[in-house]
Amino acid sequence: MVLLVPIQEKTLSNRTDAESQVIAEAIAAFQFMINNQKREERDLAGLAAMTIPCITMSGTRPTFYLVPVTPELSTAVIGGVYPATETKVLKCVTVVAHTRRVSVGMEDTEYRKLALKRLLRFRTLAKKHWNLFLEGL
Repeated sequence: MVLLVPIQEKTLSNRTDAESQVIAEAIAAFQFMINNQKREERDLAGLAAMTIPCITMSGTRPTFYLVPVTPELSTAVIGGVYPATETKVLKCVTVVAHTRRVSVGMEDTEYRKLALKRLLRFRTLAKKHWNLFLEGL
């Protein structure tokens, strides 16, 4: 069962690819989950929507996402068309106040403290979303 989508950015300069990839992976995870045999074996209904917790890594800098995926979005992606309903992805970028430089990562003590604090909070938030998927399994 897919409960988290981590994506490592392969280049240091192009964040767009990692962000697009993480959203595509979240949609793929949804497509896998709604057809999940375990749900069908237990006579559980397919999931109407899922919010997939995702993390991208650019070097040592994490970015956190909550990607809501619906059957409408999934079907639109499969058909190569725009969905009628807008999808709003929540994104949290970690930047420390004393520098505001995007290139600062875990080598900076203040950044490391903030990033790890956010990771722990994200873990709690992600667990709340996971529990919705796991009900009945």
